Formats: sequence, structure tokens, C-alpha cells
Amino acid sequence: MAKANEQQNTPRTVVASANSVRIAPRKLRLITNLVKRMPVAQAIVQLQFTNKKGAPILIKLLKSAVANAENNFSMKGDDLYIKSITCNMGQTLSRYFPRARGAAFVIRRKMSHIDLVLEEKKSNKKKSAAKMKTVAKEAKPKARIGTPDAIVESKLESQATKTKQEPIKTSEEVKEQTVTQKRRPQSK
Repeated sequence: MAKANEQQNTPRTVVASANSVRIAPRKLRLITNLVKRMPVAQAIVQLQFTNKKGAPILIKLLKSAVANAENNFSMKGDDLYIKSITCNMGQTLSRYFPRARGAAFVIRRKMSHIDLVLEEKKSNKKKSAAKMKTVAKEAKPKARIGTPDAIVESKLESQATKTKQEPIKTSEEVKEQTVTQKRRPQSK
């Protein structure tokens, strides 16, 4: 009986991989490090707005892994997050380019292997609501006047009111200000 409970408490994982992708691992690691430990939906949105060659490749791999999780393991795509994503070196294709005096210059076209592990994270709405209530009860009362906390709070409030009271500048005022900033004073 205890083993069944342990198996239910352990999070389930889904593994997906893309092998021999025609992009250098150094370029792909920039993107994989960007989305590590993110929820899948948030990672896909992040990758859609990333201007890198490997972003569409990772989006395709993520969608494939989510489809595997939903169809093969009956998990919810909303509960999945990226546990780990690694990018390793694959094969290297050698290409030759002619150089001076009949020499051949080697161009190495590097490939990557991407390994992705998704894990299911259960979201408990009842527990989170109970936590919010306890946090609200434990909220600190206002600090006394003269204490360091009160001084910091008063400074923050005064800065907030200053930013709200600034008048809106017209485009002519902004142009005049930028012109005066660009010009250097005349030396005699």
C-alpha cells in the first residue's frame, strides 16, 4: 500500500528529443537556457518572440512533447513545465572552401542533439487560497514614525506622489530640451 502512495506522489515526466538538428549547439544553448524551468505555455510564448534561428525548432519540440504527454500519458498540458533541457554536440559535417594558392579551407557545419524533459506540476487551488488568507493575516501593521521602516515607506510614498504630479510635456518642450542637451557651451 505504501508503494502505491509513493508512486502517486512522485511527479510524472515526459521525455522528447530532436537529434541531428542543423544548428550549432553554442547558438542553440542561448535559447535553451532562456526557457529552462518555465511552464510550457509561457516558454512557447517566450520562444515565439525570440528572434533566433533555433526558436521555431524548440517550439516544434515542445509542442511534440506536450502532445505525447496528453495522448500517451493522459496528462494536462497546462500542468507541464520544463524540468530540464539540454543541448549536446552532434555530428560535424566537413565542407571545403578554396583559398589562396590552391589551399582548401575547412568549414565545419555542426549539428545538435536536444533532450527535453517535461514534468507535471499539480496546481492546488484550495491550498493556494488558504495560503493567501494566512499571508493576509500575518501582514505587518504600519510601522511607527521614526523607525527605519517608516522612513523608507515615507520616502517611497513621496517618490510615488512626485511622479504622479509631473506635468505632461508637449512635443515642442521635449524638442527644446533635447536641442539644449546636444549643444555644447561655446568656449572663449
